[in-house]
Amino acid sequence: MKRIFILIALVIACEDTVRVWDNPYDPRSDRSLWTPDTLRATQLSSDNIELTWFRKGRDFDGFIIDKKIGEESWQDSIAILWDSTYSWIDTLDLKEVVNNPVTYSYRIYAYADSNISNKVSVSIEPSVPGPPGSVNVLSVSYTLPPNQILSVTWDQSLEGDFAKYNLYHGITESGEKTLIRAIADINTTTFDTNTFSPVQENWYWIEVEDTTGQKTMGAGEGHPVDLAPNSVRLDSITYAEGEFLVKWTQSPISDFEKYVIEQISLPDSTIVDSTLITTQSDTSGTVNVAQDKEIYFRLRVTDKWNQSAWSSVRGGSSYQRVVKVDYIREIGDDITILNMGSGLPFTHLLSNVNAQFALWIQNGQKIFSLVDGGMGLIVNQNGSNMRTISGEEPQDIAFNSDQSMAVFTGADHNIYLINLNEDQSPVKLTAESNNEWYGDPEFIEGEDRILYWQQIHQANNNVGVKDIFTMDFDGKNVIQVSQAQNIDKYIMPRMSPDETKILYVIEGNGLYQMNYPGEISGNPVTKSNGEKIFPVVSQYFRNIRWSSDSQKAILWSYENGSYFLYVYTIGGTPELIFLQAGARYADWLYGTSTDTVVFRSESSNAMYKKDISATSGAEPILLYNAPWAQIQPRQ
Repeated sequence: MKRIFILIALVIACEDTVRVWDNPYDPRSDRSLWTPDTLRATQLSSDNIELTWFRKGRDFDGFIIDKKIGEESWQDSIAILWDSTYSWIDTLDLKEVVNNPVTYSYRIYAYADSNISNKVSVSIEPSVPGPPGSVNVLSVSYTLPPNQILSVTWDQSLEGDFAKYNLYHGITESGEKTLIRAIADINTTTFDTNTFSPVQENWYWIEVEDTTGQKTMGAGEGHPVDLAPNSVRLDSITYAEGEFLVKWTQSPISDFEKYVIEQISLPDSTIVDSTLITTQSDTSGTVNVAQDKEIYFRLRVTDKWNQSAWSSVRGGSSYQRVVKVDYIREIGDDITILNMGSGLPFTHLLSNVNAQFALWIQNGQKIFSLVDGGMGLIVNQNGSNMRTISGEEPQDIAFNSDQSMAVFTGADHNIYLINLNEDQSPVKLTAESNNEWYGDPEFIEGEDRILYWQQIHQANNNVGVKDIFTMDFDGKNVIQVSQAQNIDKYIMPRMSPDETKILYVIEGNGLYQMNYPGEISGNPVTKSNGEKIFPVVSQYFRNIRWSSDSQKAILWSYENGSYFLYVYTIGGTPELIFLQAGARYADWLYGTSTDTVVFRSESSNAMYKKDISATSGAEPILLYNAPWAQIQPRQ
């Protein structure tokens, strides 16, 4: 019996040594029999890692996966799977992958109730995704005020994991960049703003940011600085009728805002007053000014961005101009034109012109002067565009009412007509012959005819009468006005502006007046004592000049070695009044005054003026300290 028990025990012992403990639920089970096998980690995409393994052993509850990132601690049970699952995908946080590129480790084991298999692990270093593709700014442009807009355009991003555009701004290409806006819409490729200044550089860059937080900045683009405008040239400042006319060159800028005529004081350039012009094509403006003022101007041009440039300073004068010569002599002299103000004379010197008795004509717009050896010259009031007129040298000259034409006697004793506004030679109206001379022509009858004297010799011995005639501008339709007796010589005929009286001189007999038309001879004009007067036959500058109202005339004589200036008054008692001693070359002030005369004082060698109501002993007023000067009519 004892042998039987021993045999049974041996059999049982033999059976225990070959048994397979593969029941996962048995704490004594062999874990290797149901431990996952061939664990692999594969990166499917930038944010997906797939774990795969083989299943072994009998049924159990499932699998447990742990995870470790870099040197961090293991994260237990990040996934619990059925035992029929053989793969699992871990979705990564790409931002973490990008920001912390380390090794990712995984371990997996099977579990059955409270029993677990052996743990197997695998490690992988995820590939870090590349940064997004760059996007370049294409253009930066802006429009002008008042609705100014700066626009930035760029290419559209092609990034699959696009997150946003980051728009940066800087004031230089290489300077600091400031983030001004984030744009989440991938289709938005423009940015507009009305808050900008083009007088500095404005640069913009686009940075593309993807979902991982990676960023790529493209090439920037800016606009050039809007430069201040160039200054314009202040061409001229002329005075007329209480205004300065200011002229300048046009500004070519595209962002023009305004011109400003600035009146300034010197030397500090303080702005006294200003005049605004808002039309770019305007190149002139007017500024009101009182008479006898000297003002400095500059012209400011301003663009839409309030940038300005100033012209050079230029002065203007509302003083009258004076034309003068420094010597009265047969060969003439230089002409000087200047303003009468002390600070801005604007002197123009016409040298070597041999001028005699320079005069203002055409209401002060031009100057006419006889010249030695020629007919004369014409020059603008500012000394520009001088034109010399060729022809016979005048012995006297008279102008029509607007002084566009003149008539004169040449050295050849013929009468000539000249259009002063045309560049042409004088036209001869008469044909002097051995027994005919002509002299003292002037315009009459609405300036359609010419009054003159003509000497007709009765024989070839230069003895004959001089009578007064009229003729048309072509020298035809001659009409005899006077009837000189015996061999009287009627010279220096002067028709009153109302064409009712003629003052004339009978050689050797004195001054006479006759009514026109109707009379063929007149009556003597005398002083208070009944004494006759003999007006000087003056070469170049005509003696005897009517006032514009036809009531008075001025004339000078030479008596006892001195010159005397007289005023003749129609119906006056007496008709002739002595006004000034030592005076000649007299005219009415500006040629239009009826109460003030200007004349040359021989003793002072200067020009004076005097009211005709003053006594002969009253001191005249200095007009200009020069041997010969004429004051420009007020403009």
